[in-house]
Order: sequence, then structure tokens, then C-alpha cells
Amino acid sequence: MGHENPRISVIIPCHNAAKFIAATIESVLEQTLPVAEVLVIDDGSTDNTTAVLAKYDNHIRLLRRENGGPAAARNLGIARASGEFIAFLDSDDLWEREKLARQMEEFRAFPETSLVFSEAVMFREAGGVKTPLQRIGYVGDPTFRQLLFGDFIPNSTVIVRRDCVATVGRLNERRDLIGVEDYEYWMRIALRHRLRGIAEPLAWYRLREGNLMGAGDDIEKGLRLAMAAINAIEADQPAIWEEFGVDRARLFARLHLRAGHAWKRRGEWRHWYGQNLAALRQCYHPRVWRWMIAAALLRRWS
Repeated sequence: MGHENPRISVIIPCHNAAKFIAATIESVLEQTLPVAEVLVIDDGSTDNTTAVLAKYDNHIRLLRRENGGPAAARNLGIARASGEFIAFLDSDDLWEREKLARQMEEFRAFPETSLVFSEAVMFREAGGVKTPLQRIGYVGDPTFRQLLFGDFIPNSTVIVRRDCVATVGRLNERRDLIGVEDYEYWMRIALRHRLRGIAEPLAWYRLREGNLMGAGDDIEKGLRLAMAAINAIEADQPAIWEEFGVDRARLFARLHLRAGHAWKRRGEWRHWYGQNLAALRQCYHPRVWRWMIAAALLRRWS
């Protein structure tokens, strides 16, 4: 890639995002590396999102559609985008001013890379004041095999080559994947292409009521969605387990144990037992039995 000023299309799906969409768009317009176009897809909003977006008529391309979920909205943006690079941004998240410039540096330095992402900062906002909570995103080994063990790519940090999208296709619009449609997409891309992560937080991930994945509070939903994404990949590529040297049963057991640990931190022992039993059904592990027996005795004697 020798382009000094690459054409970058930014895709922002939104649904009832009137409170946050202006700040999100501003964070794009303030980039040190200008973008070619900003496509905002209004996915059937019923609040005053349209009125807020009207203020940016000269800066965005507004596309409207009936509510169909984030995958369908992003796919519409991909279909209409003209850039050689496509950047994804959620309607309530924010970018650091150097975000795109840093990522294009990575593409230039590592031309075999098809997708670049970065770390992000989870935050809450009250009264216009952002409170950082924690950094998210794992950049140490951004491969398909590692993605099987969990989604570590913050959606709003991703920029991908258009020719990569042309080979992989668009996002999966299945309703049971809403909330992990991006995770399933990253895995499909990683099966064929190289990914690269930047160990810097270049975006802000907003925690608020109404997030599709909440704040990670819905443990059972998170587990169900993670499994749905992996099952979708497996249905299309049944040989992944042998090809990447991953034991399917142990992986799914690990997902149950992770959910159980989350319940344990809350003191919800019944759910903890349930998830441990589900893990044992997937894959026998004597250590899990010891945990459960010890916990039962402690609770009986306490």
C-alpha cells in the first residue's frame, strides 16, 4: 500500500442514538487523518436521532432502513461504501484523534495485514465527564485460534481492507447472533487473513443501559451468544478443531467454567454449580469435582 491519503469509509449503525451520536460523529470529524466518507445507517430509530443527524448533513451520508439489527445495518453501509478501507464505529463510542493515522501506519509497516484493531477504554459518562473503567482488547496473539477462546477485538477499533471484505463476505444477519455478529465476523476474517492489534487504547467503549451486551452483566446471555458465534463458524468450517489443534469439548467446558466463575464472584452458588456441571458434561475434569465438593462442604458447615 503506497497511498499517502487512503480512502477510508466509516460505517456507523445507529438505533435511538440521539443522546450520543453527535459526540461519536465529532470524534470522526476530528481525526488527524481525514476520512473519505461517513456513512450513518439509521436502523429504524424512533427517537429524535434524525433531527440530531440533520446537523451533519454536509459531513455524512445518511442511509435509512427498517430496524433489522446491527449486522444488517453494517452490511448496508458496506454495500454503499466506496473506500479502500472500512472502519467500524458504534453510535455511542468515541475515537482518539490519532486513531486512524496510527492504524494506517500499521498497514504501511505490515502490508500483509488485512485488519487492524486496537485496545479501547471502557467508560461511563455523567454530566459530560468521562470516567475510565478498564482497558479492553488483547493484542498479543490475534489469530483465529485465540479468538475461539473469546472475543478480544473491540468493534469500534476495527479498520479492514475492502478486498478482505470482498473475500470473506458480509456480516451474518442471523437474529440469534445479534450481540456477537462482530465476533463471528472477526473469526471468519481470521480464518483467511492476518490481523494486527495495537497495544494502545485508540477508542472509548461506552457502558450504558441498553448496550446489546450490557456491561457484561448478563452472564447467561453472554455465554449463549459466545457459543452461538462459535457454532456458526463450526457449521461452515467443521474441520477447524483438527486444523487448529483445539479440543472442542474442553473449549466449551472452559466457557461454562468462565460463566460459573462470574456467578461465583456474585455469590450465586446455585448458578455456579449449574455451570460447573455443564462443564463436566462437556469434558470430565477431576479438579472441577474437587471444587464443587469443597464448596458444598464449606457452605454446609458455614
